Amino acid sequence: MNVGIFNRVNSKVKEEDGMYAEWNSLPLEGGGRGVLGAVGGRDVVLAVVRQLASHQPSPLTTDAEVEWVLEVIRYGLSLPLSEHEALRDCVRVCCSWLAALLPPAAPAQPPPPAVPPPLAAEPHRYANKILNHLHNLFVPRPNETLAFIYQTELGGNLISKQAVLCHRVLRLARSLADSANLGSREWKSLLLLLLAAAAALLAPPAPLYGAAEQLCERVLCVLFEVWILACHRCFPGPALWRTLREQCVRWRHRAPLTEQWARVSLCLTARLLAHMYGALYPAMPVCEEDANLVPADMSAEAVMQSWYRILHTIGNPVDLTKPHLISHTPEFLQYWMTAEEGKEGKEGREAWVGSLAHIFHRAMLGLAAHVDAFLGRSTERWLVESSASGGGLFPGGQGTPGAADEGEVTPPAHRRLAKSFSTSRPRDKPPEKSTPRSSLMGLSSSRPSSVVPTTPPNSITSQVGDTEKPPLTPLRPKVNSIFHLFGEWLFEAALVGTTPANNIPQRAEGTPPPPSLSEATQKLNMISYQAGRAVALGTLCRVICSKQCREEVLAPYLARTYAALQRGLRDPATAAAVVLDAADIFRLDLDGVLVLVPDFITALDRILSEREPKLECGPIDKRELRKAAISLLLSLVAFPYHYKGLAVPEFPGCNEYAGMTIGDYARGKLSLICVSAVQVESSEALAVPLLSALYLCVRHNACVSSLKVHSAPPGSTVSHTSDYKARSDSSGPVSTEGSQDDFAADVRELDPSSPVFGAALVVRATYLVCHRLISSWKGDLQVSLAALELLSGLAKLHSSKPEAIERKRAVRWICDYIGVQCGRPPQAHSRDLHSCVVAAYTCLASWLCAPLLADPDCLAALLEVVELGISGSKSQGKPGEPPKMKDEKELKPVSMRVRDAAESLLMLILEQVGTSDGGKWCRLDERWLSALGHGKLRHFVADGNTLLSLLEEPLANSQEPQPTIVVIIRCGWGRFAWSLSSRGAPRCAGRGAAACARPVPMLEPPPRAPPACLPLPAAPPCAVDSAFPTLDAVLRQLNDTEAPTLFKLLEQQATIEKKVRDSEDNVMPEEYVPPEPVTEFQTARLFLSHFGYLNIGGDKKGALPRLTALDSSVAGFPGALRRLDATGSRAALTVHVMYVRAGQRCAADIVANATGDAVSPAFVRMLRGLGTPVRIHGHAGWTGHVRTSYDAQPRLPSEPPPPPPQHPMTPSVYDGREQVLYWSDSTDEIAFVVPSGHELSEADDHSDSMKCDVDGSCLSVNKGAEKAGGSWWDVSGGGGGVSYERSVSESERGERRALDKTRALSLELDRPAPPLSGSGRRNRDFTPKILIIWLEDFEDHLNLPLDDLVRYCETGVPWRRHETSALCVSGVRAGLARVRVGGAGGAGVLADGALLAPRLLPDCLRRAARFLARRARLNTDLYQPPHVRRRHLIQDIAQQYKKDLSEPELLESLFKAP
Repeated sequence: MNVGIFNRVNSKVKEEDGMYAEWNSLPLEGGGRGVLGAVGGRDVVLAVVRQLASHQPSPLTTDAEVEWVLEVIRYGLSLPLSEHEALRDCVRVCCSWLAALLPPAAPAQPPPPAVPPPLAAEPHRYANKILNHLHNLFVPRPNETLAFIYQTELGGNLISKQAVLCHRVLRLARSLADSANLGSREWKSLLLLLLAAAAALLAPPAPLYGAAEQLCERVLCVLFEVWILACHRCFPGPALWRTLREQCVRWRHRAPLTEQWARVSLCLTARLLAHMYGALYPAMPVCEEDANLVPADMSAEAVMQSWYRILHTIGNPVDLTKPHLISHTPEFLQYWMTAEEGKEGKEGREAWVGSLAHIFHRAMLGLAAHVDAFLGRSTERWLVESSASGGGLFPGGQGTPGAADEGEVTPPAHRRLAKSFSTSRPRDKPPEKSTPRSSLMGLSSSRPSSVVPTTPPNSITSQVGDTEKPPLTPLRPKVNSIFHLFGEWLFEAALVGTTPANNIPQRAEGTPPPPSLSEATQKLNMISYQAGRAVALGTLCRVICSKQCREEVLAPYLARTYAALQRGLRDPATAAAVVLDAADIFRLDLDGVLVLVPDFITALDRILSEREPKLECGPIDKRELRKAAISLLLSLVAFPYHYKGLAVPEFPGCNEYAGMTIGDYARGKLSLICVSAVQVESSEALAVPLLSALYLCVRHNACVSSLKVHSAPPGSTVSHTSDYKARSDSSGPVSTEGSQDDFAADVRELDPSSPVFGAALVVRATYLVCHRLISSWKGDLQVSLAALELLSGLAKLHSSKPEAIERKRAVRWICDYIGVQCGRPPQAHSRDLHSCVVAAYTCLASWLCAPLLADPDCLAALLEVVELGISGSKSQGKPGEPPKMKDEKELKPVSMRVRDAAESLLMLILEQVGTSDGGKWCRLDERWLSALGHGKLRHFVADGNTLLSLLEEPLANSQEPQPTIVVIIRCGWGRFAWSLSSRGAPRCAGRGAAACARPVPMLEPPPRAPPACLPLPAAPPCAVDSAFPTLDAVLRQLNDTEAPTLFKLLEQQATIEKKVRDSEDNVMPEEYVPPEPVTEFQTARLFLSHFGYLNIGGDKKGALPRLTALDSSVAGFPGALRRLDATGSRAALTVHVMYVRAGQRCAADIVANATGDAVSPAFVRMLRGLGTPVRIHGHAGWTGHVRTSYDAQPRLPSEPPPPPPQHPMTPSVYDGREQVLYWSDSTDEIAFVVPSGHELSEADDHSDSMKCDVDGSCLSVNKGAEKAGGSWWDVSGGGGGVSYERSVSESERGERRALDKTRALSLELDRPAPPLSGSGRRNRDFTPKILIIWLEDFEDHLNLPLDDLVRYCETGVPWRRHETSALCVSGVRAGLARVRVGGAGGAGVLADGALLAPRLLPDCLRRAARFLARRARLNTDLYQPPHVRRRHLIQDIAQQYKKDLSEPELLESLFKAP
């Protein structure tokens, strides 16, 4: 904004140096009394005016007669107020004659006085003279008018009649300005008339009451409205402008002047902004009553000139804090000289001085509204308050008492003062509380709720997060420009009562002393001005916080702002206003802002450490104040780590923090504030960002402590657990206030300089969050999710001592939380509650470690909650109850989601028990074995959820055959490989009989006696023998043709047996030797038999067989295995990372930045910290796209190695074609991809593409070969295409009901669920789109083309538009990183506006991405965990490729080659 033409203005006390110095002001002497005033003409006036006031035709026919009558009227308008009838007739005649300037209108009733023909012919000739004569109506009458203004003893009837006449003249003036065709002389006379009227009523210092006060408001309203019309039609000259300014300066002790000034100047400001910035600038709302105050066709030049002149009409608003300047007028001098001494005079003077504080506050509100309008912060609250405010011009909304006709007393409806600008008050109320909330014409419209709260704190609309403030427009003017316009006033107002110059008022010579010159009284007056000072400080904060990126603020402005803010923060009366509007002050790269860090920390301690702030809040909404304080806290938590060695900066001449660094000063204080705030916070909406602040504070302190541990002296290793009281020994939650006080007390006792401070803080934070999670937050989903995410993050900080008792206690707390949530009554169970339980199971997974699982008690607690989640109850009930066995329990899980989460935790426990690391995904599969030359495999499905692939050949080229088998196990938890070999001898033994020496007996064995084998006697015949027919009889009866062959075999066998018996006595026994090893085995049969899958005849009747053979020769079977392998056992997530240069708004340009090397080094460091580079080819994990994921193909020796990159390394190397950044843990795996632009060019060539509608419907088209169908949502048997199109709200509804009912009501949980037709059962994972965007200019987050950017973020997984999240990161000049998180719930441990150290940025971004993905999955009713999807795929394979074999046929097939 070009403000150079506006800066040639006087802001000093002397007006002679201003822009009107070359012109003199016009006198407001009135019309005079004429000749009749010298000789006395009362009777003449009564006789002449009575006749002229009638509606009879006028007897005046010549110009001389009209001139003479005008002289009579001139004198009649100056008669005493007691001659009311004469005054009324004179006013009627003047109004009727001036109406000749107006367009013809319908005749009024009663008819007005007749207009003389000469005047009707030339109305402009007499209009100027009539307007001048009307001055006499407002000229003070000696000994009468002053009493009318100052005293209340006069009858109400006289006051009302006088007010009627004044209102009538004002209505006439408004009509002339609206409709009459006035010349420059008429406009000048009209404006001077209104100025004279206002001066007569407003210049005296005494207070006004009743109709007189309303008349003052009406005069000012008409004056400014007519003045604006004059600026449009006949711009006033400099003399008139100087007269207006001089008069307004004399009226500043009147509250209506300030309000009308703000009202008119704000309307002009709205029009000025429209002319300067166009339609894209946020429109400043104007109430309906003022919508036409500024003419629609008023030129831009006229608006600009009028706006600036009106803005400076009342001079410097800060002069209102100086009674000696306000009282330096002739009217005040006359009042002090004539006012009665005594109690009434003293009370009147005190009331007048006290009202200045109220007027100053209103003036600052108006000034703040102007600033907010230029910042684009105007809101719709202006219109809401204007329409909702009640009352009218008079107290109680009633007319003036004693008036004969309400239409004559009050102005018509279309001319009344807007309700939102009414300031009428009853007589018995003090001035400080006289103005209603909506009086200041919506000055709070462009003000936040800090000054005038729109709703009480306990109302629904005041809940934090319900209405978020819109961001500032990028078109806003620079900070320097706003300070050029308003800075002088704001800086001076912000220091009211703090500088010695303001405490010693100076008065001009000859001026009587004002009534408040004593030091004590002056101090009290300065205290009363603190409300206006707080508004000025808040406005300064909003201006300085509107600084845009790379904008430079002049050093003098920064210095004066810091000085004002420091004094404001140290004053309890104004600190709240500073904190409320300075939430972003440390995020804007302001030079020297660190000088305010100690004072802001002190203010935050007073606000957040207890439930009620220790500051004077006044009208400030305490909820909004805490919200702003938390935002400031998020920007400060990184300072002790980032500036740990920087000395605390101070103002020149100060020495409060000598020798202290920011790290030493702020570490302990910020930690105590975070812990205390979390402990006492009662609002769930504010608890989420507080938890983020606590985690970041603990995380930064842990980094500082880790650096100190290595340099700590030997004797300084103090345990942080031995002296800490255990609060979680009992399983029940603790909710007493006394227990909560211990958390902050323990942190207060810690030594921030100790090397173990960070570790001790981790323990305290863990206990505090666990305690509040069970006692206070278990009923709120968002807070519970944030608390559990914080505990997951703290688990990694406990890893330095995994065997410590604190880790076990935390696990017990989380187990108790799960038990409490699952044990709530049925009516309390909901989707949100089950989501909390699922998140708690996920949190427990992050706490698992080998030392923890080695503890029997802790392992028992984990298995108990696993049992609770799977079966719905625990085997070990209450103390004294006998345990329930598995067969006795009725399986009713809380929900299927909870059961799935418990199963996942159980598998993680089983993987880690007894091992140093968890189970890993095996790279071996059928393709590897085929590449090594091995034969076919046998495939079986065991128990309906495990697929076994058996290879009966040894992998190695062994010289000796062994019963060896390779088993590839595919289950819901992944793919694993076993290699089993059975040996009959030690590995050191060779082949053959000589290899194993015979054992040598220790003693000679005694000789064996010859065996005495006696033949058994023949059995006597019995009746049973005749019951069985002989073989001959049976064969003859069957007439079997093969009977001779059977008899022949029997004869041969009998001959052989006889020969053996005959030769037994003659043959010497040979020595027994080991047989030769066999070379053929049925190792598959042995394996299945050893593991109990070949229990012949052991299966229950009617039950499904435990083992199902699969036919691998069917077409599509390899593709089915690839689809199963392409579904990971961990939650897969793709995060796309982008770099945005300053001002970029085109998606193609943003993506193209990845191919260049001119990126910020901080961005490169962040990118490298997100994950480990991996090559796509051969990577066994998730790679960011289903087409290339889990593709662990072996690289043959004949294949050439990958060529080195020809181009220089740029971020685009991780675009997913050759490399990605990969990160994984036991539950999640993330691929970080940097799009390079190839995604759109290859979209038509690749097999699958995703389309998404805004309303949530998804479209996936898969049309490719085996790998194209290799994803878990493609259920096609072969390589053919499958079209999938459905909406969550329509097509899934029926399938969801069927599946949920089947899963929820089934008690046979071990039995596989019945199959569902089509693809509906598995197409349930809508992976959210998560983008990490690095911004060179933080303001660009307002214009990010997200809809275009997601086109480059193809992953092959269905997605929905409303689940797209962007984590914006921008580097701060000091080295920190500023984070922008969209949405009200934040991103777990990462809240919106947090400042992070670069070292912690990658880890926090990963956690935020995982939290957003988990929250999206919890919000999806049909989401199924990976192990459930893999289990369903295995069941589909079993149904589609099974062999229909009976049990004998299955056993026979094991003896044959596959």
